[in-house]
Amino acid sequence: MLPEMSARETHDNDSFKRHRKFSNDNSEEYNEAHSFKTKMSGETHYAGGETLYTRNKQNQNWHNDDGSRFRQWNSPRQGKFQDKSVINKPKKDNFSEGSFEEIPSPNKPRNYTISIAVPASILEETCIKDELRTYVVGQIARAANIYSIDEIVVYDDRSRKRKFASVTSSNTKDCLEMMRMLLEYQECPQYLRKYLFPFHSYLRMVGVLNALNSPHHLLSHQWCEYREGVVLEKGSKCESYVDVGLGVDVEIQQKLEPGLRVTVKMPPEAQVMRKPYGVVVSPDEPRLTAGYYWGYTVRVAESLSEVVAGSRFPDGYDLLIGTSDKGDDVRKTEYPTFSHALVVFGGVEGLEAAIDADNKLEASEPLQLFDYYNNTCPLQQTRTIRTEEAVLISLCVLQDKLVPKGKL
Repeated sequence: MLPEMSARETHDNDSFKRHRKFSNDNSEEYNEAHSFKTKMSGETHYAGGETLYTRNKQNQNWHNDDGSRFRQWNSPRQGKFQDKSVINKPKKDNFSEGSFEEIPSPNKPRNYTISIAVPASILEETCIKDELRTYVVGQIARAANIYSIDEIVVYDDRSRKRKFASVTSSNTKDCLEMMRMLLEYQECPQYLRKYLFPFHSYLRMVGVLNALNSPHHLLSHQWCEYREGVVLEKGSKCESYVDVGLGVDVEIQQKLEPGLRVTVKMPPEAQVMRKPYGVVVSPDEPRLTAGYYWGYTVRVAESLSEVVAGSRFPDGYDLLIGTSDKGDDVRKTEYPTFSHALVVFGGVEGLEAAIDADNKLEASEPLQLFDYYNNTCPLQQTRTIRTEEAVLISLCVLQDKLVPKGKL
């Protein structure tokens, strides 16, 4: 059994809180997600291989990291290399032309959630360079997106922080923090990353990541009643403006703190408005109301016990599944119905080692901790299966076996 955990131990890490629960009380601060609480600055940073480029918004000149000019966009000589017909072509306005591409709504409200837990030690033990570490995290994000995973828990399977030397050996990197940041970066729509993710050494190799193409990663010509946005600095005491990736800012009749990420719902008539408006809603509403898959949240746990006990759901997880090649054949297992399921993956040493390393657990073997302990690939021929491979294989096998409550 899991020991009693104080509220502080359980909720110290609030990285899973992409937004605070929605409240109609305008006096309450809506969003408290520290990982997204990044103020906008006058300078935007871009990662370009090993070179950092900065763009100064005042003169629109590009410079590399040694201060020299990289390219002068305002140079008059630039004009002779450009097609004048392209330059003088009027910008397309989706609002005036009504040329949005409608994204169909599933219209199947979804009340259940599926979470996965992945150890951060895989970045240390199975990856040599930052490029491979970034790619591995991207594969986990892709698998989670393909199978509609609502939460990814990154945990320390050794119950203590592990650091490893970076490629340059001048800095140390935290496995947990690197995986969390990369997962959040992947989940964030592309048009919001410039606001929420300033340049960081963990993001140097994001060019190897494959796009998620999630339903909430909308393009400017696509229309959906819900959109993710960032609150801008302009506004008044009773209104705010949000960039939702439409090329025009959306007005919100509520004062919100600039730099916060919010979920905005817009009425159908906003498609033809020159100044569209909307309201801020809970990030769970697209899933609960219309059945959209709206990305995943990320939570960091310092131990395996915290993975289970630190659930953000009031009643916790009602179905716990551990995965290992030492578990029972998944083909012979029938799972009960559930509301919130959690599938836990081990590292190189397996879940047994993670249980032994956690002194808060009274369990001595996986079956004492999990409801089911299964081998999701009983016919494997390789000696080992990498964790990112196990995630993809297991979610594929379990998609037809996991039956949420109300769907019998």
